[in-house]
Amino acid sequence: MRAFLFGFVALTAIGCVNDDRVFTQGRLQDLCNESIPICGRTAACALDDQEFIRGRFPGGQRLVVQTEFPEQRLNARFLLDELNFPGTEISVQAFSTNCEDFDRTIHKDRDLFQLAGDDRIIDFNLALPGRGDHLVEVFSDMDAAFTMTVEIED
Repeated sequence: MRAFLFGFVALTAIGCVNDDRVFTQGRLQDLCNESIPICGRTAACALDDQEFIRGRFPGGQRLVVQTEFPEQRLNARFLLDELNFPGTEISVQAFSTNCEDFDRTIHKDRDLFQLAGDDRIIDFNLALPGRGDHLVEVFSDMDAAFTMTVEIED
């Protein structure tokens, strides 16, 4: 009986750890329902490395990330879920603090589900010139839910 109980508890604990929990690594969900003016546009939230957001493509998302030092980099990661249609384009662009320059990565004319691979994760690494607030814009034509995290790197 003791072995059965131990096995049941172990299997239950394993079942509680899913891709989403591993991907978010104890971060808190930001509902991303604010209205933050930046670069002549409106962002829905300010995201840092202690938070994550959930959303749905197709469509876009605008958010703000903040840098403490000039010339840092943004690592934006997307975990895809509810994969309905792969689409052919996903882009992420990050603006400088003066909103005049931006770094953009576009994956175009590709099956985005194949790009994400078996782990269903797509990574972007973009330059963040300047110290302060940066507008980040995300767009895709795929039909899928996503969880997004960001990390600011030196």
